[in-house]
Amino acid sequence: MLFERTPTLDALGDPLVRHAVQRFAGAGLAADRFALTLLVHAHDRTGRHAPLAWRGYASRGDAQFYPCSVVKVFIMAAVEAALAEGALEATPEIERAMRDMIRWSSNTATNYLIDHYTGTTGDTELAPDVMAQWAAARERINIWLMSLGLHEFSGINIAQKLMDDDRYGREAEFVKWRGENHHNRLSANAAASMLARIMDGAMVSAEASARMAQRLLRPRDAAFAATPGAQVSGYLGERLPESVKVWSKAGWTGWTRDPLASYRRHDALHVATPEGLRYTLAVFTEGEAVSADDTVLPGIGEMVFEALSQAYPQGLVVDAV
Repeated sequence: MLFERTPTLDALGDPLVRHAVQRFAGAGLAADRFALTLLVHAHDRTGRHAPLAWRGYASRGDAQFYPCSVVKVFIMAAVEAALAEGALEATPEIERAMRDMIRWSSNTATNYLIDHYTGTTGDTELAPDVMAQWAAARERINIWLMSLGLHEFSGINIAQKLMDDDRYGREAEFVKWRGENHHNRLSANAAASMLARIMDGAMVSAEASARMAQRLLRPRDAAFAATPGAQVSGYLGERLPESVKVWSKAGWTGWTRDPLASYRRHDALHVATPEGLRYTLAVFTEGEAVSADDTVLPGIGEMVFEALSQAYPQGLVVDAV
């Protein structure tokens, strides 16, 4: 089980989801094209964090979505694992790509890292036997992810590159490999789990988690929020108080000429307040209207913050870590 359910969070979550769907129906938010997972991180009475001790709530948390750029958090974790194992050599260029993939959501940086990790490149078509070998190599990130043995990661896919529009050559063939849909897939549960594990220092190693968290940190000043690619305006953290710290990775697509990858708006967010509240929130939405609307995710982010601040003003306190 990803999290422990509690009466408090059940009573908070169900009305919140209903209110969000009602409030933003005119902006295209639909109950069957929307998922939310919330994990509240615990600490003891001395303030010491309790890693992986999450109380939570989910609405359609296991539903699979084309994840857009939220998948980049998983690629970052896979690369960190490969560096730790010695399968990849740390270089300034790999670190630059990791930073730009997360901070500015660079697809070019992401695809550079996928090439390094899998030993493949995406280009013109290949003969069938060579293509089969190439496709197997591109599954290496999924193989690592499944090796973690986490239920919430079952059935997801992070093998595809990130594209600004449609796919060509071997990338087009791979996404329809052997007549099946091989687009990237994530759930809100999976996204929340990955981000929460990073923020608890429990993904790959404490040192690797700290590096990943530093890349995910979103400055709270207006200048950063206004920077193209900052992933603050139009997403879950936009309306949160300046006093809180925010770590996040968003994803968005409009029309890409591929219906299976078009019109999504997602975000995965971790929040820490000065008073001691820490939580991770993942929200996935799809649909043409909601993907274009920049008020839905900020509104949901604000609603969750206000509800949790009332329920746990000093954070979720447990008797012992």
